[in-house]
Amino acid sequence: MTVALKDLAKACGVSVGTVSRALNDKNEVSKATAIRIKQLAKDLGYIPNRAGRALSSQKNINCIGILLPSVNSPFFDDIKRGIKQARNEYKDLGLDIYLVEEEGWDPQKHLKAIEDLEAHGCKAFALCTVEHEIILNKIKELHDRNLPVLLINNDIPNSERICFVGPNYFKSGQVAAAMLNKCMRDASLKILIVTGPKVHNGHQIRVDGFISELNRDGVKYQIETVIEGMDNDIITQQETMKAFHQHPEINCVYMATGSGVAGLGAAVIADRDHHRFVIACDEIYTTRELVKGGIIDFVICQDSKTQGYQAIKKLHEYLIRTDNEKMDDYIVDNIIKIKNHFESN
Repeated sequence: MTVALKDLAKACGVSVGTVSRALNDKNEVSKATAIRIKQLAKDLGYIPNRAGRALSSQKNINCIGILLPSVNSPFFDDIKRGIKQARNEYKDLGLDIYLVEEEGWDPQKHLKAIEDLEAHGCKAFALCTVEHEIILNKIKELHDRNLPVLLINNDIPNSERICFVGPNYFKSGQVAAAMLNKCMRDASLKILIVTGPKVHNGHQIRVDGFISELNRDGVKYQIETVIEGMDNDIITQQETMKAFHQHPEINCVYMATGSGVAGLGAAVIADRDHHRFVIACDEIYTTRELVKGGIIDFVICQDSKTQGYQAIKKLHEYLIRTDNEKMDDYIVDNIIKIKNHFESN
């Protein structure tokens, strides 16, 4: 039986990249770990694939192009950390990344960014982008040229993408509604919903899941208003304060986006005379502080770092396959966090 790098990695309890670096005497691996890996390789009869090693030593054999609308959006920080981790693990296997960051969700800017990734010579793409005709056409063009596109965080199901890595937004909304119902079981819910830009499909899907679960449980509720915060703190604060002024009966807030949360917090603090139950999505520094301060009651997280890591891992796997079949989506878990999660012991 042939022993592969992945078999060694599994046996050692480390990543494939760590095994590769140890066998190639790279400094990033501790001496003790390298000795253990080399001894196990010897014991299991591992024979290195010299052709594969020669190929891996070439610079930028497989360059993955990444587009994130991450400028002024701290939500993407953990996604970038996951991408960096994957790059470090797979760089010895001939993989590199080229990241382009944009601000917001302008389709024309996103198209230009994808074209920049092409010009850089990228052979695969991990895109967080919008559902728009020019983007759909671009993804199809790349697909027709055998340049795979993976979508990360925001899915476009009717595109020619090979798979999606991200959360189940509908389930996230359902979880939020179920928790709200349990925490305010006997109350008549007067709800404010805050979303991000409508071009981000996930926000609306979260709202759909939220309302679906309220209806399924027979909850007595009224959606007083829905505001679009545009993932901007100032706009979110202004629109939230306006909603509170026009609808003082609001007793709970569901924020279906992770950006603009500082603006929401500022609006809630400014109107502390009215107690409101507040649910947020996505864990960033500001959200953690607002939960610790009792301004937000709980947050539903989506494991952003894993999204970044898995996007690179799945594209690497796709690039070394011999077929061009689509891959299974990778859906991260919804994780509920309350004040206790963020307090120091």
